[in-house]
Amino acid sequence: MPVTVEPLAPTEAIKFWKGKAPVSVKDFEAMDAAARTRAFAVSGLAKMDQVGSVQAAIGKATENGETLRDFKSHIGDIIEQQGWTGKKAWRIENLFRTNVQSAYMAGRHQQMKRVAKSRPYWMLVAVHDRRTRQTHLAVDGLVYPHDHPFWQTWYPPNGFACRCVVVTLSERQVKARGLTVQTDIPDTIRVVDPATGMESFVTPIPDKGWATNVGEDWLSGLTPSELAEDLTDLPNRPLCRTGDHATGPICKPPLKSLDPRHVKRIGKNDILPKGLKDEEYVRAFLNEFGVNNLHQSIVHKLAGSVPVVISKDFFIRDKGKGVGWKVKKEGREQYVKLLAKTILDPFEVWETTVNIKGRVRPCLNVLRLFANTNGKIGGYGVFHFIGGRQWLAATTFTPKLGMPEKDLLKYLEGKRNGRLLFRES
Repeated sequence: MPVTVEPLAPTEAIKFWKGKAPVSVKDFEAMDAAARTRAFAVSGLAKMDQVGSVQAAIGKATENGETLRDFKSHIGDIIEQQGWTGKKAWRIENLFRTNVQSAYMAGRHQQMKRVAKSRPYWMLVAVHDRRTRQTHLAVDGLVYPHDHPFWQTWYPPNGFACRCVVVTLSERQVKARGLTVQTDIPDTIRVVDPATGMESFVTPIPDKGWATNVGEDWLSGLTPSELAEDLTDLPNRPLCRTGDHATGPICKPPLKSLDPRHVKRIGKNDILPKGLKDEEYVRAFLNEFGVNNLHQSIVHKLAGSVPVVISKDFFIRDKGKGVGWKVKKEGREQYVKLLAKTILDPFEVWETTVNIKGRVRPCLNVLRLFANTNGKIGGYGVFHFIGGRQWLAATTFTPKLGMPEKDLLKYLEGKRNGRLLFRES
């Protein structure tokens, strides 16, 4: 019986490419390296419809496994208008190969992270021919753990038209091949030119502007940053259904009569001890979302519909003040798991408006009540998601000496206004 093999579409690569936004070259150059992985620009093209056409053609090539010839046929009019022929034809191949490789490697990164437990080592592999840059040959064959800082700089592509790839290895494969797992990034590496056989020593540095990781930076920078100012809730009449202006107990049943099943009980490990390292608190927050790597990002659908990028950047201090953690602000580090649980499993989500320094801003109020093992209410989580780009939270659990239950409930009732987007069933 004949067997038919159907190639699988590179789902992650397609998703990566569809997430890019066409921008002008001027805007692209103003972005940092992380932001550039989510944007697409073409040098020499000023018209955004042309940029969009090129982006669509590359997306089609990625999704359907098309060739350079196919790509050229899709943008033939642009090639003719721009004069990208003859000696300038290299621009088309460079544009095609660089962007398709970026998409594939971003998708590959997601796949490799999923199997990192069984294949924890990554090896960089360069093509050995006269077209390969000496600096790329220098790192060929180097093996590092998948979460080593080396990959933040050297994950391919490492330059225009770079053909380097990364392969995963198990512990057994590393031992069987006699490979050395590196711990440090070398200053100089001996390189033998495959064409001439000449020996030289090279400082391993990626091409200018390519010292980044397209897989990790895909979502980096989209994580909401913490709001520096306080906010004031504005009075908004509760709306529970589209076109329904119902108020009172129908729309907003009092929290004091809430069914106990809507009050999440916490375990003894949900409140973290004091004195841990900043990084340990951040890891505890990320672990709640299934993120086990500090350099990994995921998209979480808040209440099943609103996307929020979850990463370590939740707790990164303003870059203008230098890189550092701010997870221990106002003693909240003990409750980072409760913050995560509020985002992951809210009781209610309200779409409302708030006042920030005299400016009215759209905001989602995400609420969750917590109880101890005896069922007594002792804490809450409130996550304000402001304009899709900033956040502010109030999360605590103090069953013995904290806020009286009636005051706690009064505080939360003040957050239940605007349009109800979600309520736990």
